[in-house]
Amino acid sequence: MQNKKEALAIKREYFEKFKKLYKEEFGEEEYNKMTEEQLFNSAIALINLVDAVYRPILKEDKGKK
Repeated sequence: MQNKKEALAIKREYFEKFKKLYKEEFGEEEYNKMTEEQLFNSAIALINLVDAVYRPILKEDKGKK
């Protein structure tokens, strides 16, 4: 998982794309309720989720539960 410093390095263009997608998905009214900080935190949470879900399974971890 990314540490906080790496997460804060999100490019402005990607943050703008996230905001556009958020507005399309949740609508203008819900989007307008969010502050820039809340939107940023949501973008970082999404990045961290994707990082955790798409992490490859290592050979030594295959048999473990």
